[in-house]
Amino acid sequence: MTRTMRRRNLCVLVVFLTAMLAICTSGCSEEGEVEASIQRPPERTKPRPGGRLVIGVTQEPERLSQILNATAVNGMICNLIFAKFVKYDDHLNLIPDLIERLPTVENGGISTDWLTYTYHLRRDATWHDGPPVTSADVKFTYELIMDPDVNVESREGWDKISALETPDSHTVVFRLKQPYPDFVAETFFEESVLPAHILSGETGKRFGISDFHRAPVGCGPFVFKEWVRGSHVMVTANRNFYGDGPYLDAIIVKFVTNENALLVQFKSGEIDVYDNVSVSHLARLEGEAGVSVKRTPTLMYEHLDLNVENTILNDKRVRQAIAFATDKRVIADVVYEGLAEVALLDEHPSSRYFNQKAAARVEYDPVKARRLLRDAGWVDTNGDGFLEKNGESLTLTVSATTGNRNRERTQMVLRDQYRDVGIELKIKNYNPTVLYGGYDDGGVLKRGKFDIAMYAWLSSPAPATKESLYSMKTVPPNGQNHPRIRHEKLTRLLELGATEIDEVRRIRTYYEVSEILVDETPVIPLFWYTTADVCTDRLRNYRPNPTQSADTWNANSWYLVD
Repeated sequence: MTRTMRRRNLCVLVVFLTAMLAICTSGCSEEGEVEASIQRPPERTKPRPGGRLVIGVTQEPERLSQILNATAVNGMICNLIFAKFVKYDDHLNLIPDLIERLPTVENGGISTDWLTYTYHLRRDATWHDGPPVTSADVKFTYELIMDPDVNVESREGWDKISALETPDSHTVVFRLKQPYPDFVAETFFEESVLPAHILSGETGKRFGISDFHRAPVGCGPFVFKEWVRGSHVMVTANRNFYGDGPYLDAIIVKFVTNENALLVQFKSGEIDVYDNVSVSHLARLEGEAGVSVKRTPTLMYEHLDLNVENTILNDKRVRQAIAFATDKRVIADVVYEGLAEVALLDEHPSSRYFNQKAAARVEYDPVKARRLLRDAGWVDTNGDGFLEKNGESLTLTVSATTGNRNRERTQMVLRDQYRDVGIELKIKNYNPTVLYGGYDDGGVLKRGKFDIAMYAWLSSPAPATKESLYSMKTVPPNGQNHPRIRHEKLTRLLELGATEIDEVRRIRTYYEVSEILVDETPVIPLFWYTTADVCTDRLRNYRPNPTQSADTWNANSWYLVD
């Protein structure tokens, strides 16, 4: 898809998010005046080289590989070390990174039948250990992604490729089996290009256990220096970087699993950037001298995955009842204190793919929930307030990450709401590396070792990514269908939507996808995040990103002032 068409597809979403970013990305004075930093002119001061920046996060990745794991903190760190073909800026414009320009039909990069895509790699990009980045690295990475012995996060889009050609060291040609309108936006967007000269002996099953993921070599703006487990990852400036900067000497991503400890360390100056601030901490930081607050409406939504392989949850009437029993407004307003917008669907309400008719069927109605459970055979036989069926109690467990106070509060709200309709909800949380761990690592989500899982998805502006989430072909280890829904019509529609060029027919297809998702209820979207980050006001060019490109998308241009 050309850049022009991409912008048409995103125009409604861009208008909404840009407007919201102008309002919400701010540094607030004591009087509460808002500085619309997203609308500020470019920095006029000359970037000053030098200095070390410390970012505080609550999670630690299992490994540094976006091919194998798609957690947010993993993406944040990998952005510093690796490079990709494309990324989104903070205005949702798709921009080139490792390639010279975005291919379009107009510039000859995309054939008129939408089946051939030609990319030209930057000639000044080199790996951190010296060799140039070439088309051979791209081909090697593609073959890794498609290797059935590599348990990748997703092969969505990649499976549409019929051939990859490398006519010279800096040209890559993809030939597709069928049109795939999101190809430019999805090709090496979440996955980094990897060095063939280092990993050629680490393919197949060996790739998943390679030491490379714990000490990677990339071609991005920063060079991996060290990873002290349970403490931090440090990267240092790549002085041979092909782009602007980097200006900082080093960035340290520090793992502080307790949010209160993170707050203390930020206030004491041990941490310069507090990523994704807890709502309860935000009020204590706004207005403080030397602190800049950034609010960013994002495409990230909190949700519940319902494991349809569970003996209770395999009845969609039970799943529907849970959805009707969930009062999302209480969660958004009380737990997140307004830094959230209720999610009716997994599609952002400003997107042209948002189905208003399907959204209208999503409501809080405990009466309907009780009726559905009764119809499914669940009754309170012993008068304890909880339902039973064939001697089994309607007891489910909800799991999230440990140390996240807002998720813990949400779980308690859900426990009370579900008790009201006769469901006993227990809470069992996991360390992030366990919950989000890869299939080979026995990850809870990947192995389906949960009843209900609560976590966030960072949705892509490209709707084709839904295929990885709901297709019967993408149940782990083959993708990210964590609820394990196997629905033939849904799978066909997802395949059709991913390859449909005609926008009207494409919208109609994704409308139907939404209808099925509401009816089957494998997932209950809860709310859309507005993230809040705080940083020292000495940091310049820190521009949080609403997409998977993550807040480190432009870390090469960050610098510190006195």
